Amino acid sequence: MNTFGIAGGLLLVIMGLAVTDYGLDPNVPYAYHAFYLGLAGIVVGGVIMWANSRTPKNPLLAQPYQVETRKSLSSVDGIKYRNLYEESPVMQRTVNTDGIILECNQKYAKNFGSSKNEVIGKSIFDHVAEQSITEMRNTFESWKETGRAESREIWFKRKDGSAFPALLSANNMYNERGKLIGSNTAIRDISDIYEARKVIQDHERQKIQLEELQKMNSLKEEFYFSLSQECKLPLEPIKRYCESLNDPVAANLNTQQLEAVNEIYNNAIRLERMLEDMSDVQLLVAQKMTFSKDEFKINEFMKSIVDINVHMMKDKKIEFVDTTKEKSILQSDKNRLKQVFDNLIQNAVDFVPQEGGKIEIGAKKGDDGIRFFVKDNGIGISEKRKDSVFKKYYQVNLSLKRRYGGSGFGLVICRLIVENLKGKIWFESKEGDGTTFYFTIPLST
Repeated sequence: MNTFGIAGGLLLVIMGLAVTDYGLDPNVPYAYHAFYLGLAGIVVGGVIMWANSRTPKNPLLAQPYQVETRKSLSSVDGIKYRNLYEESPVMQRTVNTDGIILECNQKYAKNFGSSKNEVIGKSIFDHVAEQSITEMRNTFESWKETGRAESREIWFKRKDGSAFPALLSANNMYNERGKLIGSNTAIRDISDIYEARKVIQDHERQKIQLEELQKMNSLKEEFYFSLSQECKLPLEPIKRYCESLNDPVAANLNTQQLEAVNEIYNNAIRLERMLEDMSDVQLLVAQKMTFSKDEFKINEFMKSIVDINVHMMKDKKIEFVDTTKEKSILQSDKNRLKQVFDNLIQNAVDFVPQEGGKIEIGAKKGDDGIRFFVKDNGIGISEKRKDSVFKKYYQVNLSLKRRYGGSGFGLVICRLIVENLKGKIWFESKEGDGTTFYFTIPLST
């Protein structure tokens, strides 16, 4: 039914009646014409009223059907929106311009350890960690002014007090006049990303620290090397003067004076050896030590080891035995191997008993090359100390007064030389029952 059409027809009828009434008076001008014009108005108005009062025969044109259709579509869209909101893989919340939470999805409530009823009506700042309160306030005020809040990193706190980082982005809501009234906010937990970023940052920091440590270690090695070289210089004149004073013809010293000179000389030799050990360790660690390739017979080499070290056996009257029968030819650095034997034999001399001490050396060919050994009947090594034997500054018993002293570098020098010659070194020991050091050297290195 068209209300506007009926009203127009009714108006024409009323005007027609008024004009007809005017035409009924024969004394007025144009009474005849006015009568028929009013009559025509009444007829036309009546037709319009009749036509607009009829119900359309085609129901597809009916307004009620169109309204019902729009309501049906609106209901479907609302259900779809609600499902998308609730089932979103990220946390969703709806807030007004006062920062009050009007709605949230289940993921939001679950992540914060609360029910939806506990969340709705709360301030958004109730869920922000202390370290991000200022950032959240700035973000909220900026959003109200500009209508923009995208990928803001905020730390949130759960009901149990635990905190987590997240990215916050807001979609705006407006009323019919275009005024900002709130937002739908998506919050994505980035704890995994943050942990990965932290690992990368820690790795970079450790890398920088490692580089700094390497630089410091390099400077330390250079310092030790320079120190050992510089300290050797004053030892040479000390040794020469001691040798001169030991000449009975030139010096003519009494017994007590000779003992003092010998003590000075022996300590100068000891200090010189310690400095040489320091220098060798730095060269070996920095892989700057040079190695030669000599060719020699095993039995002749072992005989030279006895000749070089036999003098160390005199004070303790140590039995020094070479059991080598191997005559194979070895291609390796002869002087460095002597250095290994010197350190191992000196170590054995220090720890064999004052009486009945025995040191045995030998060499034999095996599948992995030539196997050398130095065996003693000394104090042995305890189980708790075995892992430290080849480390720097190690001595089996620091309280024991050592006749030949030591820098604590001897065994680590042995290990580094053997490893540089492509060999292996190890030992077998039982506390109170002596120690045997073994090392292997390939037939050709």
